[in-house]
Amino acid sequence: MKFSFKSKAEINQSLDIVVPNQEIEEQVLSKLKVAQKDSKLKGFRKGKAPMDVVTSIYGPEIRQDVLWDLASKTFSKLAQEKELKIVSRPNLVPEKIEEGKDAKFKATFEVFPEISLAKMSKISYVNYQCEISDEDLDNTVTNLQKRLSQWEPSESISKSGDQVKINFIGKIEGEEFEGGTADDFTVELGSKSMIEGFEDGLIGLKKGDKKTLELEFPSDYGKSELAGKPVKFETDVNEVLVAKLPDLNQEFFKSTGIEADDVESFKKEIRSKLEEDLVNILQGKIKQSLFDSLLEANNFEVPSAMIESEVSNMKQDTARRMGMDLKDLNEDLFPNDMFNEEATKRVKVGILLNKIIEDKELKPDADKVKEIIEERAKNYKDPQQVINYFYSDDQQLRNIESISLEEQVVEAIKLEAKSTDENITYEDCVSGTYG
Repeated sequence: MKFSFKSKAEINQSLDIVVPNQEIEEQVLSKLKVAQKDSKLKGFRKGKAPMDVVTSIYGPEIRQDVLWDLASKTFSKLAQEKELKIVSRPNLVPEKIEEGKDAKFKATFEVFPEISLAKMSKISYVNYQCEISDEDLDNTVTNLQKRLSQWEPSESISKSGDQVKINFIGKIEGEEFEGGTADDFTVELGSKSMIEGFEDGLIGLKKGDKKTLELEFPSDYGKSELAGKPVKFETDVNEVLVAKLPDLNQEFFKSTGIEADDVESFKKEIRSKLEEDLVNILQGKIKQSLFDSLLEANNFEVPSAMIESEVSNMKQDTARRMGMDLKDLNEDLFPNDMFNEEATKRVKVGILLNKIIEDKELKPDADKVKEIIEERAKNYKDPQQVINYFYSDDQQLRNIESISLEEQVVEAIKLEAKSTDENITYEDCVSGTYG
């Protein structure tokens, strides 16, 4: 056998495989005897056909099956002996196959990358900080009122926070494009649900107004054929709607899931929930900053098979969130280009975290696992029942242990990495547009 390793960091490897002729012939003969015993050939009783007749009929196919089977088994044996971490099925290419001689194959495959971690002292991340102001609290209450508000037609000009019903026709280089036209389409101004400039361009209009919006699709737009292209939307305003907010009373408080006697106690509960959510959001942003820095300090190749697998997982997750049946997934709806960059990042981060876990010999911390489970269970009617469920289901428990290990890795990196404090507004924090 012969390896063509260039370096341990090389993920694309090859292996020369030799299958001894004697082993081939023994296997072929054994399978021919079975074929002869089971044969039902015209002119012969079952199992009584001469071996030369059986060989002429079944021999070529049997020999081919034996060759590929022995080549695969030989590859598996050699890979195990060399302790190769294979991440893709080998591509076996026959280089020399002659009857009566040893067979030679070339196996090409991908291996799990062997990496050497950069010093953690080179890692620097942003320690995001944020506080909830009284204005943030008031805006949250107003948004809750909007969710339960009645939308009423208005003759006034549109402003941020209003809804407008429009007809629009989108054109690129003067030609309409698929999905660029709609009638009686409702847009909430300021919701940032449309491409940049669309909602701002509809501010200051009233019923019956017409306006052409000259915009540009983002470079990372989901449909690659539209990404980065200039576009014109010819719009007609059918109606301007303003929100009639419900009163801040006990009936409204109850409709939001909060029991409160007055506005002050209601706002106190809202602030408590916002602060609890804010902790998790900030932790997520800090962790992402840390992972980005970790990736920047450790550059290495990743096997395409691992990226393809992650892309497949991301597509399925996206389909589930959209309520789609997985059998309806297709390349046109979810092209790989939509997911490749993020999938590559996820795979790389996973490899780096596993390396840190291995180097630091980290194990799931029982107290941390318990803390995570209890945190998840507390919002259920019977928390203890949920806790028991997690501990009784091996798969769920392993998932929690993985989450615990990731948090342990993050804390381990923080101990050695450098951090820079940065204050951000609550709006930027929750919108996901910052950091």
